Amino acid sequence: MKSKKAIAFWTTETVLVALYVLTLFVAPVQLASIGTTVVIMLVGNAATYIGGHVADAWQKSKYFRAELDGR
Repeated sequence: MKSKKAIAFWTTETVLVALYVLTLFVAPVQLASIGTTVVIMLVGNAATYIGGHVADAWQKSKYFRAELDGR
């Protein structure tokens, strides 16, 4: 089962790359101006995805109660 965060991450990555490719075909002169923005958005998306996993793991460890684990 895929997590909602993974689906959101890959959807965003796909849309950003698709926008870049669409610009390549529709207005290739504008690639220089949007290329940097697209790369920054891709990196920001990845950082948010990783940060979400770190925050999720921290919350799980902070409120972990062994007696409720059931093992």
